[in-house]
Amino acid sequence: TSIGKYAFYYCSSLKSITIPDGVTEIGLGAFSGCTSLTNITIPSSVTSIGDYAFSGCKSLTAIGVEVGNNNYTSVNGVLFNKDKTELICYPAGKTDKSYNIPDSVTSIGDWAFIGCTSLTSITIPNSVSSIGKCAFENCLSLTSITIPSSVTSVSNNTFSNCESLTSITIPDSVVSIGNYAFSNCEALVSIKIPNSVTSIGEDAFKECISLTCILLPDSVTSIGDGAFEFCKNLKSLTIPNSVTRISYASFFYCKSLTSITISNNVTNIGSYAFSNCSSLKSITMPDSVTSIG
Repeated sequence: TSIGKYAFYYCSSLKSITIPDGVTEIGLGAFSGCTSLTNITIPSSVTSIGDYAFSGCKSLTAIGVEVGNNNYTSVNGVLFNKDKTELICYPAGKTDKSYNIPDSVTSIGDWAFIGCTSLTSITIPNSVSSIGKCAFENCLSLTSITIPSSVTSVSNNTFSNCESLTSITIPDSVVSIGNYAFSNCEALVSIKIPNSVTSIGEDAFKECISLTCILLPDSVTSIGDGAFEFCKNLKSLTIPNSVTRISYASFFYCKSLTSITISNNVTNIGSYAFSNCSSLKSITMPDSVTSIG
């Protein structure tokens, strides 16, 4: 009655499969990495689908749902919960260049668009209040996206490895930016962080190699380890007065960084914080600093 977690994990030659009626559960990662699987139909008996069940299915063009299923539905091959308030999975093999998320959607699930390499633009409606972790990870062709003002946080890995993403709008409603949220967004040139943001997660902008400037508002109190690591074109930065600690490897290998202003409230500078910042000629330590890693 169930397909266990990782049941067909990386069965890369599997092209088609029929799930029999009576199966109630599709486990976590059940078909993850089935790179040749082109379509799949969820029978009416299924009541539960685990996380990233179809991630890495780069040939999957449609997920169907049998009539009579009380928990899930499909619209043009995209998997939703029954009342279409959650977008669960957009198949990575769909070749459409753009997609408008329906206004009924209030949450975009974890891994929902992971590896959707054909999409260049996605419109998120104002109805969406939650965007899951890794939701747009590895969307290699995505060039721009606007986060609606209903969203309060950017989750872990949400846009990591979106290497074509040149611009993104973060609304004033967002209070936290998760770990690896924008890591490896190689085309991202600049980003404005709103005054609502209080924390920036670990490696949040790691390897954003085109990022030249970033404005950190005074609302930010926490910058995670490696937050701007390998941002090799970042030229200048001001640490806001609200920050008391510069974390481990925060600006490691920011080799174009020529100037940095450390506020009088910083007490601790972590290990490797400015290691390999080869263009940094001078730095002024405020009286507040008591520890240098």
